[in-house]
Amino acid sequence: MVETSDAKTRLDALIRKARTYGYKPIQIAEILFRDRNGGDIDLSKKGDYRRPSTRWRNKVVRQLIGRTPQLNSRYEDQLFDENILPPAKMVELGEINKNHNGLVEAYIYLMLAKTTDQIAEIKAELKRVSPREFNLAKFLGYFEQDVLRRSIDKAYEIVVYALFSAITRHLDATVTLSVGSQSNTVLQDFEDFARLLLGVDLEHPKISLPAKLYRVGATNVNDTGLDMWANFGPAVQVKHITLSPDSASDIMGETIADQIVIVCKHAEREIIQTVLEQLGMAVRLRGIITEHDLLRWYGISFGSKYADSVGRDLLSFLIEEFSLEFPFDENIKSFLQERNYSSDLLIDGWEV
Repeated sequence: MVETSDAKTRLDALIRKARTYGYKPIQIAEILFRDRNGGDIDLSKKGDYRRPSTRWRNKVVRQLIGRTPQLNSRYEDQLFDENILPPAKMVELGEINKNHNGLVEAYIYLMLAKTTDQIAEIKAELKRVSPREFNLAKFLGYFEQDVLRRSIDKAYEIVVYALFSAITRHLDATVTLSVGSQSNTVLQDFEDFARLLLGVDLEHPKISLPAKLYRVGATNVNDTGLDMWANFGPAVQVKHITLSPDSASDIMGETIADQIVIVCKHAEREIIQTVLEQLGMAVRLRGIITEHDLLRWYGISFGSKYADSVGRDLLSFLIEEFSLEFPFDENIKSFLQERNYSSDLLIDGWEV
């Protein structure tokens, strides 16, 4: 019989709060894997695994999703805080894990697999549905469920990026960069610089490029960092939660861009506008987009008028970004087989 412990309660809380990638739970699993198989660490001594475990975790993460997480040290150190999983609790988990053939490791990864099963179902539906059948509210609703709730911000980023990219493409928008005629002398002296950095030279003092939006990449911790930027000016910050005046001012203060677009689920427009005006930042706010705007624009895109043009490209962008953001639904199956993690190991309250 497997004993229950406070350590499992803490581990469950960690898994429940983790985003879809599960970086922190994976790190715990790899520490326990090392303890069970390597025998070169003492779980009661945090220094034995606090830093090395990031390498062990990253190796597995690269295997599962194909990239290395970029996490700040404070985010990582919180994992071993007294109220999360300090050494004493790691010792408890280690004893259970070794006494039952890797039970805790298997539990963590099979919980992660449960999440990826849902991801696989969503991906399959995206590929199956036609532009005229796609329902944005239903798609976002998947991420309101407990298993995927921590990744709802990523879902909103995907939704915003796909929409902006599709509409911008069909607007046939271009961005023009030109050098003033009065600058010819400077351009002549710095032509190699201008060619490398700006793409212009004496023979081509003006260039036009398609307007594009770029995602900065997957962010893995709570922050107010930049989510997207456009080659036509504004930066875009996506927040799925209610946006408070404080968080709005933080975004404006920490994002270096002349103009910012804020996307959120519910925006207290008047309050935010007032606060930003008081801080002298309102001039940088291009606008606030809410979930209602996204629903309306998606409705138009997938309506009869645009379903076969804007809607087709929008759904294609959505599938592409979803696959990039959540790539590991197949990889984890082979990983479980490689490690011999099966549900047969999960007994006495450790079932998934």
